[in-house]
Amino acid sequence: YRTRPWLPAGIVNIEAKNAEVLAELYQQFQAGKIRFLIAFRHPEVDDPLCMFYLLSRIVPRIARQQGISLQHPIGSYFLYDRGMTLWAGKWLGWLFSRLGGLPVRRGKALDRTALRKARELFVNGQMPIAVAPEGATNGHSGIVSPLEPGVAQLGFWCVEDLVKANRPETVFIVPVG
Repeated sequence: YRTRPWLPAGIVNIEAKNAEVLAELYQQFQAGKIRFLIAFRHPEVDDPLCMFYLLSRIVPRIARQQGISLQHPIGSYFLYDRGMTLWAGKWLGWLFSRLGGLPVRRGKALDRTALRKARELFVNGQMPIAVAPEGATNGHSGIVSPLEPGVAQLGFWCVEDLVKANRPETVFIVPVG
């Protein structure tokens, strides 16, 4: 029995532990007290849909239960591999751009334009930003691939940019598995 028809067939239930932490972080973010980046595991192709469900359904429900006031919608900007639109089609880029997606060209050459935009969104965006530190799927939930340095670097840049702007927000990197 699937309660959410838009979830992939293999996913029948999504549970969250400590979702109240995310609800509290969103409240602080919306109050202008903090900036945060969600560093989420993404070993399987279905993970982004689970993340979407966590942020759009579970976190708001937990916030209501805990008496935490949040402005809706709850979501995040996110980075995605620009190459995905080559195999999935242009419609995916259209959809991702409307959901807060930022395309990144992965590979040997550094995508400075995408990194500059991610840095800007982390500091000034209306939502937190989500990044998969492993950089790509590996198809093995039990195996952690080598972590890319981008998450930590974005955190350092955010702190640097906030200090330059004389802004008091605290910066968090929130791991989500």
